[in-house]
Amino acid sequence: MKLPRYDKSAFGGRGDRADPSTWPEVEGPTEVVLFEGWMLGFKPLPNEVVTAVDPQLEVINKNLEAYYDAWDRFIESWIVIKIKEPNCVFQWRLQAEVAMRADGKAGMSDEEVMDFVSRYLPAYHAYLPTLYKEGPNGAKKDHLLVIDIDEERTPISGS
Repeated sequence: MKLPRYDKSAFGGRGDRADPSTWPEVEGPTEVVLFEGWMLGFKPLPNEVVTAVDPQLEVINKNLEAYYDAWDRFIESWIVIKIKEPNCVFQWRLQAEVAMRADGKAGMSDEEVMDFVSRYLPAYHAYLPTLYKEGPNGAKKDHLLVIDIDEERTPISGS
Protein backbone atom coordinates (compact mmCIF):
# COMPACT_ATOMS: atom_id res chain seq x y z
CA MET A 1 0.00 0.00 0.00
CA LYS A 2 1.26 3.49 -0.80
CA LEU A 3 1.20 6.00 2.06
CA PRO A 4 0.15 9.47 0.93
CA ARG A 5 2.33 12.39 1.97
CA TYR A 6 1.57 16.07 2.18
CA ASP A 7 3.96 18.66 0.77
CA LYS A 8 3.59 22.00 2.56
CA SER A 9 5.91 23.64 0.04
CA ALA A 10 3.62 22.89 -2.93
CA PHE A 11 1.86 25.82 -4.56
CA GLY A 12 4.18 28.41 -3.09
CA GLY A 13 3.76 27.12 0.46
CA ARG A 14 -0.01 26.67 0.38
CA GLY A 15 0.48 22.89 0.27
CA ASP A 16 -1.04 19.88 -1.44
CA ARG A 17 -0.58 16.13 -1.62
CA ALA A 18 2.92 15.17 -2.71
CA ASP A 19 3.34 13.45 -6.06
CA PRO A 20 2.25 9.81 -5.62
CA SER A 21 5.55 8.65 -7.10
CA THR A 22 7.23 9.93 -3.90
CA TRP A 23 4.91 8.09 -1.49
CA PRO A 24 6.56 5.24 0.42
CA GLU A 25 5.10 1.75 0.17
CA VAL A 26 4.44 -0.65 3.04
CA GLU A 27 3.45 -4.29 3.10
CA GLY A 28 0.90 -5.49 5.61
CA PRO A 29 -0.38 -6.59 7.83
CA THR A 30 0.03 -3.51 10.00
CA GLU A 31 -1.05 -3.11 13.60
CA VAL A 32 -1.25 0.68 13.73
CA VAL A 33 -1.93 3.31 11.12
CA LEU A 34 -1.59 6.96 12.15
CA PHE A 35 -4.04 9.03 10.15
CA GLU A 36 -3.83 12.79 10.50
CA GLY A 37 -6.12 15.27 8.90
CA TRP A 38 -7.51 18.73 9.29
CA MET A 39 -10.97 18.68 10.88
CA LEU A 40 -10.92 14.95 11.71
CA GLY A 41 -13.20 14.41 14.66
CA PHE A 42 -14.94 17.77 14.31
CA LYS A 43 -18.69 17.51 14.71
CA PRO A 44 -21.28 19.52 12.82
CA LEU A 45 -22.71 22.20 15.08
CA PRO A 46 -25.92 24.20 14.98
CA ASN A 47 -25.64 26.69 12.11
CA GLU A 48 -26.21 29.65 14.39
CA VAL A 49 -23.10 28.65 16.39
CA VAL A 50 -20.78 28.47 13.39
CA THR A 51 -22.20 31.45 11.52
CA ALA A 52 -21.74 33.57 14.65
CA VAL A 53 -18.01 32.86 14.31
CA ASP A 54 -17.89 33.23 10.52
CA PRO A 55 -20.80 33.05 8.05
CA GLN A 56 -18.60 31.16 5.57
CA LEU A 57 -18.46 28.20 7.97
CA GLU A 58 -22.03 27.25 7.09
CA VAL A 59 -20.82 25.32 4.02
CA ILE A 60 -18.06 23.61 5.99
CA ASN A 61 -20.53 22.72 8.71
CA LYS A 62 -22.80 21.09 6.13
CA ASN A 63 -19.86 19.11 4.72
CA LEU A 64 -18.98 17.85 8.21
CA GLU A 65 -22.22 15.86 8.20
CA ALA A 66 -20.59 13.42 5.77
CA TYR A 67 -17.26 13.25 7.64
CA TYR A 68 -18.37 10.63 10.13
CA ASP A 69 -19.31 8.09 7.47
CA ALA A 70 -16.36 8.99 5.25
CA TRP A 71 -13.60 9.00 7.88
CA ASP A 72 -14.38 9.09 11.58
CA ARG A 73 -16.23 5.78 11.80
CA PHE A 74 -13.09 3.93 10.65
CA ILE A 75 -10.94 5.29 13.46
CA GLU A 76 -10.73 3.02 16.50
CA SER A 77 -8.61 5.21 18.76
CA TRP A 78 -7.92 8.92 18.81
CA ILE A 79 -5.08 11.20 19.87
CA VAL A 80 -6.14 14.83 20.17
CA ILE A 81 -3.46 17.49 20.48
CA LYS A 82 -5.08 20.25 22.53
CA ILE A 83 -3.84 23.81 22.21
CA LYS A 84 -4.65 26.52 24.71
CA GLU A 85 -5.03 29.30 22.17
CA PRO A 86 -5.68 28.69 18.45
CA ASN A 87 -3.97 31.94 17.45
CA CYS A 88 -0.58 30.31 18.13
CA VAL A 89 -0.93 28.55 14.76
CA PHE A 90 0.09 31.82 13.09
CA GLN A 91 3.52 31.60 14.73
CA TRP A 92 3.80 27.86 14.09
CA ARG A 93 3.05 28.29 10.39
CA LEU A 94 5.52 31.18 10.15
CA GLN A 95 8.19 28.93 11.68
CA ALA A 96 7.39 26.18 9.16
CA GLU A 97 7.60 28.58 6.23
CA VAL A 98 10.94 30.01 7.40
CA ALA A 99 12.31 26.46 7.74
CA MET A 100 11.07 25.50 4.25
CA ARG A 101 12.64 28.59 2.69
CA ALA A 102 15.90 27.86 4.54
CA ASP A 103 15.83 24.39 2.93
CA GLY A 104 15.46 25.97 -0.51
CA LYS A 105 11.79 25.05 -0.88
CA ALA A 106 8.98 27.39 -1.83
CA GLY A 107 7.29 29.10 1.07
CA MET A 108 4.90 31.91 1.81
CA SER A 109 5.92 35.36 2.95
CA ASP A 110 4.89 36.47 6.44
CA GLU A 111 1.97 38.42 4.95
CA GLU A 112 0.84 35.41 2.91
CA VAL A 113 0.98 33.24 6.03
CA MET A 114 -1.21 35.70 7.93
CA ASP A 115 -3.74 35.69 5.08
CA PHE A 116 -3.64 31.89 4.68
CA VAL A 117 -4.05 31.09 8.37
CA SER A 118 -6.76 33.71 8.83
CA ARG A 119 -8.89 31.73 6.35
CA TYR A 120 -9.03 28.54 8.44
CA LEU A 121 -8.61 29.94 11.95
CA PRO A 122 -12.37 30.65 12.30
CA ALA A 123 -13.00 26.89 12.01
CA TYR A 124 -10.65 26.28 14.95
CA HIS A 125 -12.52 28.87 17.02
CA ALA A 126 -15.86 27.30 16.10
CA TYR A 127 -15.09 23.57 16.39
CA LEU A 128 -12.24 23.09 18.86
CA PRO A 129 -14.27 23.84 22.02
CA THR A 130 -16.67 20.98 21.21
CA LEU A 131 -13.82 18.66 20.22
CA TYR A 132 -12.07 19.34 23.53
CA LYS A 133 -15.25 19.04 25.60
CA GLU A 134 -16.90 16.00 23.94
CA GLY A 135 -14.07 14.31 22.04
CA PRO A 136 -14.04 13.42 18.35
CA ASN A 137 -17.17 12.40 16.52
CA GLY A 138 -17.88 8.78 17.45
CA ALA A 139 -14.89 8.38 19.79
CA LYS A 140 -15.06 5.98 22.73
CA LYS A 141 -13.72 7.60 25.92
CA ASP A 142 -11.47 4.62 26.65
CA HIS A 143 -9.93 4.98 23.17
CA LEU A 144 -9.14 8.68 23.43
CA LEU A 145 -5.87 10.32 24.48
CA VAL A 146 -5.86 14.11 24.83
CA ILE A 147 -2.46 15.77 25.06
CA ASP A 148 -2.32 19.42 26.11
CA ILE A 149 0.56 21.36 24.60
CA ASP A 150 1.86 24.86 25.20
CA GLU A 151 2.75 27.56 22.67
CA GLU A 152 6.16 25.94 22.16
CA ARG A 153 4.44 22.62 21.30
CA THR A 154 5.68 21.05 24.53
CA PRO A 155 3.32 18.51 26.12
CA ILE A 156 2.07 19.81 29.46
CA SER A 157 -0.45 17.09 30.33
CA GLY A 158 -2.24 14.07 28.94
CA SER A 159 -5.42 12.24 29.82
